[in-house]
Amino acid sequence: MSITQFLKGLVIILIGVILLLNNLNLMDWSIWFNIFKLWPLLLISIGISFIFKRRLSWLGPLLLLLGVIFAIGTSYMGIDLQLVTDKIPIEVKTMQREIEMIPAKIHGIEEKVVTEENVEKEISESATETESKEEQELAVLEPIDQTDKNIEMIPSIQKARLFINYTVGSFLLKYSTPLVYQCQVSYRYPEFKPIEDFSIKDNEATIQITHQPIPDKVARNPRNQIDLKLNPDIVYDIFLETGATAIDYDLSKFKIENFTIKSGASKINIIVPQYDGTIKINSGVSKIDIAIPRDVGSVVSLDTGLSIKDFEQDFQKKENNLYISQNYNSATYHVTINIDSGISQIKVYYL
Repeated sequence: MSITQFLKGLVIILIGVILLLNNLNLMDWSIWFNIFKLWPLLLISIGISFIFKRRLSWLGPLLLLLGVIFAIGTSYMGIDLQLVTDKIPIEVKTMQREIEMIPAKIHGIEEKVVTEENVEKEISESATETESKEEQELAVLEPIDQTDKNIEMIPSIQKARLFINYTVGSFLLKYSTPLVYQCQVSYRYPEFKPIEDFSIKDNEATIQITHQPIPDKVARNPRNQIDLKLNPDIVYDIFLETGATAIDYDLSKFKIENFTIKSGASKINIIVPQYDGTIKINSGVSKIDIAIPRDVGSVVSLDTGLSIKDFEQDFQKKENNLYISQNYNSATYHVTINIDSGISQIKVYYL
């Protein structure tokens, strides 16, 4: 078999794989916009084949193969191969919720119900020969100084459940905020304008961030960017559902009890929280990098199809694709990681 035949066959196989992933909803159809914009490469390839019929005839198929790979790479990284004059302006919307601080408890002071009967009883019990009745009443009814250093102030919201549902986009979490949360969304199409639903019950908040249904005409890469900031004093459950995506979440500064990702074709980078919790990842074609702080013990369970797994020597492999970190018993915090993916490259390591 000649190099030319091999490269031609490789191009056809690659195109077939892309179509298969499209039909299985593991890759967005918008990738074809980048491929079609490189159609002049087909003419160049044919011209090269005419000029170099024998020795260098393989240059044409190689050029086509490199063009398809380039289009896939740019689409995967969120780059839209369009003319500069065809650029669509990007809109930005920021959503946030303030938090109220309340006294947690008053140390060393017992809470009492003040009634006339209680006042008289306490006065009579604590009376001395040198105290007058008026002084005793003032002592009992004196209001508590709210500036007392013994009073601990805590957020009125102790826990938050955060649901983010975006069809496509890149997600970033690195910085903290004194608010309940802060989310800045950049988008190109009005259909992706974020919609927030916020509610509070007792000391728990529920936050939902999504967009309206997307019509078929919005198929090109929208370049959505969802930048999230969280409060380090609040315990969070995060549920992230998306299609084609890139996720870069540094959870190490935050109290994340549950973190769930459901995605299609994705590139996922996570730093595990220094907190007891669970991480669940359900993805299609994906590249997953998980970094773990040294004071966190971890159990990693894998349910994968065709995958490349890279675990450092810090892990012991058990049966049924179960990996346990060597520091699990002595670690300050413990995290369970469940990964369910199709075609994937998985790397788990300690910082």
